[in-house]
Amino acid sequence: LSFVAMAVPGTWGIIVFWLVVQATAGGPFLFPNELGRKWFDAAKFGLFMHWGPVSQWGTEISFPLVCSALPCTVAGPNRSSIVINTTSELSAHRHAYASLAKTFNPSSFDPNNMAQLAKAAGFRYLVFTAEHCDGFANFKSNVSSYNIMNTPYGKDILGMLAEAFRALGLRVGIYFCPSTWNNNDYWAPDAYTALGRACAPNYNPLSQPETWSAYLDYLHGRLKEIAVQYKPDLVWLDCGQDGTPAVDTMIEILGPVFRTSNPDVVIQVRESGNWEDYLELGDHSESQVSNIMGRNYMTAGVHFEVPSTLGGQWAYNPTAHYRSAEDIILNLVAITAKGGNYLLNLGPGPDGLWPKSGIDVFQDISSWMDINGEAIHDTVPVWPSDYTVTTQFLPHSVQPYRFYTTARPDGSVLYATMPASSVVNGSNYILMPFIRPVSLAKSLSSVKVLGIDRALAYVLNDTGLFVNFSLPPVQLFSYWSQANNDTAPCATRGCTIYTNDKYITSGTEGFCYRTPGLADTPFYLIFNAKITDNALVSNPSNYSGYGLVRTECYGYATMAVGRVPFDLYWNEERQDYWTLSSDHSKKQAQALGYKFVRTIGYGDLSSPGGTVDLKYAFVFKLSF
Repeated sequence: LSFVAMAVPGTWGIIVFWLVVQATAGGPFLFPNELGRKWFDAAKFGLFMHWGPVSQWGTEISFPLVCSALPCTVAGPNRSSIVINTTSELSAHRHAYASLAKTFNPSSFDPNNMAQLAKAAGFRYLVFTAEHCDGFANFKSNVSSYNIMNTPYGKDILGMLAEAFRALGLRVGIYFCPSTWNNNDYWAPDAYTALGRACAPNYNPLSQPETWSAYLDYLHGRLKEIAVQYKPDLVWLDCGQDGTPAVDTMIEILGPVFRTSNPDVVIQVRESGNWEDYLELGDHSESQVSNIMGRNYMTAGVHFEVPSTLGGQWAYNPTAHYRSAEDIILNLVAITAKGGNYLLNLGPGPDGLWPKSGIDVFQDISSWMDINGEAIHDTVPVWPSDYTVTTQFLPHSVQPYRFYTTARPDGSVLYATMPASSVVNGSNYILMPFIRPVSLAKSLSSVKVLGIDRALAYVLNDTGLFVNFSLPPVQLFSYWSQANNDTAPCATRGCTIYTNDKYITSGTEGFCYRTPGLADTPFYLIFNAKITDNALVSNPSNYSGYGLVRTECYGYATMAVGRVPFDLYWNEERQDYWTLSSDHSKKQAQALGYKFVRTIGYGDLSSPGGTVDLKYAFVFKLSF
C-alpha cells in the first residue's frame, strides 16, 4: 500500500488522498480463500450438528437464556414454557441451565459410527458446534472452565469427531458463536441476572471499552485454541459480529491464525458481509433458491450455503417430526443446480445417539446417493440449471415436467435430474428442449439413467433431445405366457398375446391386473420406430406414427394401480423382464427361473417393463 497526497487549488483548500493498492492475483484482501473454496464447492452436502448439555431438556440450544425485559417467557425442561417475573427467578433459571453440564454424560456417543452414517448419506463435511451462544465448549479449553472436560463424560467431543470424520476423508468444520450469553463481560455485570437480547451485549462497548476489551480477550483466546488444536477446514461464525464500531468483535484478526493452521480453511461470518469466503443464506431458506438472481434458470454467481434442520429444531428434540428423504433430496438437487451447498442439521440426544427416525432418513438418502451421487458431488452449475418443460413442447395429455442440471467441470458429462413427481403417464419419452445440436460444443455420445447399466435410445434434432426411458427393444417388454397359473386367466378377459420366437405363444397370460376404475378396458402397447418410443395407451388410434405391438391386460403397472412397489425380475434363458408386485407372483416367477434385479418404483410408468427407479428423483447422464 502507498498513500499519495495531492493539494487541490480552490476556496476550500481540499486535500485529496489517493490510496494506491498493489493488486495481487487474489486481490489485496485476506478474503476470499480460493484454495479452500475448491473443496467446499465440490462438497455440496454438509452435516450440521448442534449439541450440548441442553439436549437433556430437549429444547432449543442457548435461547432459553435470553430475557430482554421482565416479565419474559423462556423455554424450560421438556420443552415447557416458564414465565420469569423477577431477577431472582431469572437467575435461578439460568443457573439451572448452566447446571446441565454437571449431569451431561453421553456415554453412547460413537463418532466413528456417525462418520460412517454421514459418509454413506453423501455428506462431505461436518460443521459441529464447538461452542454455541450459551458458552459451553464441546472441546478441551484452557480459557473457559465451562467445557466438556468438566462434565461426567470428560472427553473431548470435538477432537473425537474430527479424528473419526477425517479418517473417512471428510472435512471437519466448527460452528462458533462470538456472542457469549453466560459471560459477565458480555451481559454485564452479571450474566445470570442481566437483561440481554440475543446476539448483542447489554451495553454500548464504546462507553465501556475496558469491559469490551476483556470480553474480546476471552473470545479470541477460545478461537485461537480451536485454530491451533483442531485446524478446522471450515469456520462458521454466527450471531452478533456485524463489524460496526459498537459491537465490533474484530474476529478478522484471527483470519491469519486459522489460515496458518489450515491453508484450506474457508470462513463465513454470518450477518456481516464484511469478509467471508462464501455467503450463508437464512435458516431454512430452501424456497429462496429457485429465485436466486431473480430468474429461476440462472445460477447464483456466488458461493453460497443453505442451512436447515431435519427435525425443525437445531438441538435435539425428543418429539421431533422429521422431514422425508424425498424432501431433502429434492432440495439438495435444486441447491446444487444453483451452485450452492446444503448444510443439514441433526442433533444427538443426551445419550450421544442420533434419533432413530433421523438415522432412517439418512439411510434412505444413502440409497439414493449410492446411485445418483455423481450428479451432486464434484459438479458445477450449468445452464439451464432449473428448467420446466411446458405444454408448449408436450402433448395436451402430458403435464409439464422439470429438470435440474449440473455438469462435470470439464464438460464431458451433463446431468439432468428429474423429480419423480414430474413423471406422468401417457408417454414413454422425455423431451429436453434445452439440448439441441446448435447449442452443443461437443457431440453427444450416449444417454443413460444412473442405476441402469445400458444406454437409452434417443433422437437429437432442432426440437430438442428425445430420450426413450423405457428399455429398447420392444420385445423385452413381452410377458412369458404359461398355462394354469392364474385363477382369473387373461384369456377370459379378451387379451391377445403378441410375442417373439423366444416366447411361448399359447396358454393363458399370468398375473394380469384388472386396474381399479378401468374395468375391462384393454391397454395397447404401441411403438414408434422413428423416435424409438414405447407407450401403453387405451386408444392407439390417437397416436400418429405408432404401430400396434400387442393388446395388454387392462393397464398393468399403470398409475391407477396406486403406490404399490414393483420389483423387476429377469429370466436369462428367455431374455425377458417381468415387473411384479405381489409376493405370490414373485414366488411363482422365481419358480419359473426369474431372478430379482431391483425395486423399480411404484407403478407410475405406464410401461410394464420400464426399469427407471422412480424413488424421489432420477438422473439422466448425457456423455459428450
